[in-house]
Amino acid sequence: MILNTELDPAIRTAVSLARVTLNKYYAKTSDVYRIAMVLHPRHKLNYFKSELKYSAASLRSLKLIVRGEFDQGYKKELVDDKTSDEMDVDEVEETVKNRFDNLPSLAPPIAQTLRDELDKYLDSDPEAVEDVLVWWYGKKKTFPCLYRMALDYLTISATSTDVEWHFSRGRLLPPYVRNRLKAQTMWSLMCLGQWSPLGMIHDDDIKAVVLLDKIPLEEGDEDGDIEMPEGWDRIDSDIEDGI
Repeated sequence: MILNTELDPAIRTAVSLARVTLNKYYAKTSDVYRIAMVLHPRHKLNYFKSELKYSAASLRSLKLIVRGEFDQGYKKELVDDKTSDEMDVDEVEETVKNRFDNLPSLAPPIAQTLRDELDKYLDSDPEAVEDVLVWWYGKKKTFPCLYRMALDYLTISATSTDVEWHFSRGRLLPPYVRNRLKAQTMWSLMCLGQWSPLGMIHDDDIKAVVLLDKIPLEEGDEDGDIEMPEGWDRIDSDIEDGI
């Protein structure tokens, strides 16, 4: 549109300014976009190689971006609290009843020598997936750490529409008769409103909670709101069994 001389100069100028703004925000979110595409089982690295014609160097850089985020924020460290080298001789003798059980050839593979979740995921072929979140939910036992990373990136809103909608809806929750709701109470109500229609919370479970006895107020707690433990709002419970 910028190069189309048939358009009015005002339109071409407006589009030019819009492109500057788009480039500004894309530069800030390009890594997020690329990680999300890699974590989509339909695309992975093949999308950048086949569709976008990334060079080998660009693919290596992309893989390093995904690897860095995974290692820094999601990969679990597998460290034994107490190795056999740190055990006393008496403890070794008590635990070892059969000397042949400790043969190196029969020892289980060491975690550091195995490929981690990200390597296994990227080495597998792309799959035709319609609902990416359902696919990752089915793979959460195979990729427990990568599953959490995939949920974080693939549930990011593409636009601010949903965010603005939540702000508008949240504004309706605390009317003047409920003006002392804590933040966690509001989060709980908004999550309940979103999760229930999706079948992530069963109606029977909601009814059971409503019928529970009220928790007595603690000393100094005037409004009766209970602080929820950290991580309560993570969507990692079994959907089929309810939350």
